[in-house]
Amino acid sequence: MNLVKGALLVILLLPLQMVSAQEHDPLVVGVGFNVVDNSGSRFSGLLNASENWNISKLIMVSAEQRFRYDYGLKAIFALNRFNEGKVINSLNNTNNTNYYSMDLLFKNYTTNYFLNPRRSWFTGFIVAGAGGSYFNKNINKTLNTGFGFNIKIEHELRLSFQTLGKFSIDNATPGNANHLQHSVSLIKWL
Repeated sequence: MNLVKGALLVILLLPLQMVSAQEHDPLVVGVGFNVVDNSGSRFSGLLNASENWNISKLIMVSAEQRFRYDYGLKAIFALNRFNEGKVINSLNNTNNTNYYSMDLLFKNYTTNYFLNPRRSWFTGFIVAGAGGSYFNKNINKTLNTGFGFNIKIEHELRLSFQTLGKFSIDNATPGNANHLQHSVSLIKWL
């Protein structure tokens, strides 16, 4: 009889342990779209979407492991295309060029230091990491840094906005391979 009571107690407490683990160190998955600005114009024309922003294949997926609410390790895969007629590396692009990127980022949720992360509808973060982008028949290795914020829709569902600066560390990539990638994703805690 004690064995049955013990097994019943374990069965009843196991979901509580799983909820506690999810709340403290959740896995966060996301799907969204991205915009790439590789115009080579540095800070001028940042908001010139008609000439500089590439909005075509917009798919982006991500997975993030959160640690103690304040930190996360995030992997991102994105697809896009540099359209004909857009400015790429300070030159007018003469044909459509596919763009693929994979990035691994460390995140610090900076607003958690002054807002309660369990009750706040807003979470801000900074990111840094490394990645690779493939376009113009070249692989461009980058160091990345950026920032973003999440807006809570429900407890486990959020809308995430992020801007990532990607700085080339590969001398073999022609032109100015530094670029910006903006993204909007729907993210869910698992």
